[in-house]
Amino acid sequence: MLKAFRENFKHLKWVLWAVIAVFVVFVFVDWGMGTTRGSGEQDTAARVGSFKVTTSEFQREYRNTEDRYKQLYGKSFSPELLKARRLGEQVINSLIDRHFLTEEAARLGLSATDEDVTGRVLRMKDNQGRPIFVKDGAFVGEATYKRMLAGASLTPSEFEEQTRSQILLEKLTRFYTEAVFMGDDEVEAEFASKTVKAKISFVQLLSANVPAPAVSDAEAEAYFKEHASSYLQAEKRKVKYLFVDSAKVRGSVTVTDADVAAEYNANLDTYKKQAEIQARHILYKSDGTPAQDGPAKAKAEAALKKLRAGADFAQLASLESEDPGSKASGGDLGSFPRGRMVKEFEDAAFGAEAGVPVGPVKSPFGYHVIQVVSKSGERVQPLFEVSGTIRQRLSEQRAVDETRRLARELFDRLRKVSEKPSDDEMRKLAGPRVTFAESDFLSRTDVIPAIGPSPQLAQALFSLQPGEVAEPVTVPRGEVVAKLAEIRKPGSPQLAEVKSRVVADLAKKKQDDAALQAFRDAAGPTPSLEAAAAKLKLKVETPETFGKAGPVPGLGSSKELLDAVFAANVGDVKGPILVGQGVVLCKVIEKTAFDRVAFDGQKEQIRDRLKNLKSGQLLQSLLARRRAEAKVDVNKELLARFGASS
Repeated sequence: MLKAFRENFKHLKWVLWAVIAVFVVFVFVDWGMGTTRGSGEQDTAARVGSFKVTTSEFQREYRNTEDRYKQLYGKSFSPELLKARRLGEQVINSLIDRHFLTEEAARLGLSATDEDVTGRVLRMKDNQGRPIFVKDGAFVGEATYKRMLAGASLTPSEFEEQTRSQILLEKLTRFYTEAVFMGDDEVEAEFASKTVKAKISFVQLLSANVPAPAVSDAEAEAYFKEHASSYLQAEKRKVKYLFVDSAKVRGSVTVTDADVAAEYNANLDTYKKQAEIQARHILYKSDGTPAQDGPAKAKAEAALKKLRAGADFAQLASLESEDPGSKASGGDLGSFPRGRMVKEFEDAAFGAEAGVPVGPVKSPFGYHVIQVVSKSGERVQPLFEVSGTIRQRLSEQRAVDETRRLARELFDRLRKVSEKPSDDEMRKLAGPRVTFAESDFLSRTDVIPAIGPSPQLAQALFSLQPGEVAEPVTVPRGEVVAKLAEIRKPGSPQLAEVKSRVVADLAKKKQDDAALQAFRDAAGPTPSLEAAAAKLKLKVETPETFGKAGPVPGLGSSKELLDAVFAANVGDVKGPILVGQGVVLCKVIEKTAFDRVAFDGQKEQIRDRLKNLKSGQLLQSLLARRRAEAKVDVNKELLARFGASS
């Protein structure tokens, strides 16, 4: 029972995170972790005001999230994937976001009662649809309940608090959704954007194919004065810095066989693998309607007879399977544990004998004929299978740790000299693994090419006074100890500073104007697509149909073009219109009308979808505002242990 609960609890964790995912899946939150000081509190992962994320809470959520990645990526999973996804920071950010949303729910007077929690727990089911905490119509009992939760490293109070949080966030989501008003005009516009279609023929003259015009100094000066607001510059800052390159540090790091073995033995649970099967299948698609169901099932039955008569499974799958993902490989699905496939397929596959084809098996996709190639029981991967991955992870982590140690040492040495050390003092610290360099003037969004993009470095740079040195900042390729060298105030630049941009902009405008005039001359007073194409030696193109929201295949989503097409009648010629990199003349050759009957049938579904989307945007705005106001202190040492090196 305990093993079953452990498996089922993975499913529960997905449920407990579902609401949070709605708010954070589209936006990766950057809290500026590289600029915060390491927390001295061993039991604290992060602080936001008086709110604290405990280390145990962070570790538990990290493990649960790691489990979800393992399920999602299967054989493709690796520790490097977690590092690339900055998993430690994702978990911290999600926990902080959950706190903000819980505060908002409390502000609105929402609550999750003990009765709500009890009801939710008793209704919980596993991924087979079976009750988890109810047996023979009654609660499993306190002792069993505690034992089941202990298998997932949770106490009843922790589990119930997570459940309460989920219920509260669901209530908050409903509150925001119900508060959103979505008018009929917005709903109708959404329906039209997806269903009203048009088809055009067009000819396009690229502005770049028009001879590049000369731009005189006088013209550039006049254009600059007329468009001065386009060239306003934000504040920029120049930085001098010591860069500890983790790639150079990595070469000095050693990991012994004993280190690998010790890491393996300390984390045996990590290397447990569920029972798996390797299988092939042949799919005959069906949407479940009688018109498709009967023929699909008949094809599957016929295939099964051929296989039992001695036909080669892989060859038959390559010829007949309607699964594009496995057809070319003879129906091979690779190895997979329970929980990866749909229930009907999984039950049949895990119940089959190796080498014996079974079917037809009906699933939401159609009818399958399945052959299990091999089976393997639950096991702990032996050291030789995982030693390479462990060695790579340890090597990478030690390189990260050593890089950070070096950067901290550099910072401490500079601060012992002065709070505003000289360039010479910084230059003295350069060496084989440490580079001293100077940047150009940077805005908040500019990138130092040798370092790569780093919002944390920009945040540090724009919080310093001239001559001050920031604490070490983690960047994609290592660590940076940066000193603010100079500030350039915002305002209007001199023409000389932006002249190349001004000349390029004016030359582009001249080319666009010339292309427009060339089309007008070629099309004549009564615009003709064919006449313009012949005169300008252009090809008439007729792309596939497109909707009101675009894009137009080959032309993009120009609002002016889309508005012109959908306001025109079939046969009308529109243009010339400036679109992206050129000028277009088009003829409307097809248009579908707005289907009022279909709209009336779908209107409320569309309204609900738009309300959900809008409420999600409102909650994202709430989180963005709270993030901007928050002062976050993150335990960098803890994150470093979990591979947060970005």
